[in-house]
Amino acid sequence: MATLTSVFIIDPPERLAPATDTSLAFMRESERRGHRVFFTTLGGLQLDNDRVTLKVRPAAFTPAHALFEAGEEHELAGSDCDIVYMRKDPPVDTAYIHATWILERLPPRVLQINPAPALRNQCEKLIPLHLPGLLPPTLMTRDAAALDAFLVRMNHIVVKPLDDCSGRGVITLQRDDPQRQARLEHATLGGERFVQAQRFLPEIAQGDKRVLLLGGEVLGWVRRVPADGDFRSNVNAGGHCEACDLDESDHAICARIGNWLRQHGIHFAGVDIVGRHVLEVNITSPSCLREMNALSGQRLEQAVVAYAEAQWQSLGSRRA
Repeated sequence: MATLTSVFIIDPPERLAPATDTSLAFMRESERRGHRVFFTTLGGLQLDNDRVTLKVRPAAFTPAHALFEAGEEHELAGSDCDIVYMRKDPPVDTAYIHATWILERLPPRVLQINPAPALRNQCEKLIPLHLPGLLPPTLMTRDAAALDAFLVRMNHIVVKPLDDCSGRGVITLQRDDPQRQARLEHATLGGERFVQAQRFLPEIAQGDKRVLLLGGEVLGWVRRVPADGDFRSNVNAGGHCEACDLDESDHAICARIGNWLRQHGIHFAGVDIVGRHVLEVNITSPSCLREMNALSGQRLEQAVVAYAEAQWQSLGSRRA
């Protein structure tokens, strides 16, 4: 295989957690397999007429450092990229959406993980709606009165911003909360922000199962358990990971979602399962791969980069 050029669009390196960051595992494995590895941030993307360019810096890894050493910045033509990994964490804000417009102009020969149109058109917290029966009772609105009526019906709900991740801004409310009106107004920013409300699932006390899907197939899984006194299982919110098994229902759920992902050209995703429900399907920057490695002794990033290479070769064969 020719030497591939792999570009990773990430958050600024100083914000990464070197010991657990999934993107770093992909970058290190890409380098090990002989790729030219570069990184950039949203600020490095440009569209000059119809020509995508990226201000990138090479990334070099050494055994003694968990983070990479960054080389000098230079401009790279989008047409000179082979694989582009869009790994910028949410929020999926205006800048993120604008970045997808630029990435969509990359030449068809460039493999995108995940493709810009899917990142722009699909809301991670609403993807389960494409597969009836997976979401718990859900309301999307920016009307605090509608949220209050939903709370009265459900008795106990969780309210989430639609555009963020890692448990940021997620609250739980019970019907008898004396501050419920004020908290709902705050959650919707006084009616300026859409949120998602869901019936609270008591099973979350035992955590959720994060399952990574690659090419629509199960790659790895782990149970994320909330910290004492919290209901959020996100690792960045204080949750921790434990080994677990997938039961027949989990496999059936993943098979349904995997088929949908393949139909939409989405290569890598994280599914969050609580009981028989799916809370979201993460396609922006699925994580917990390093935690799965630590618990299983595997190196799942090897499968991911090998898959990317195969997909890139497949793109070439379809054009030939």
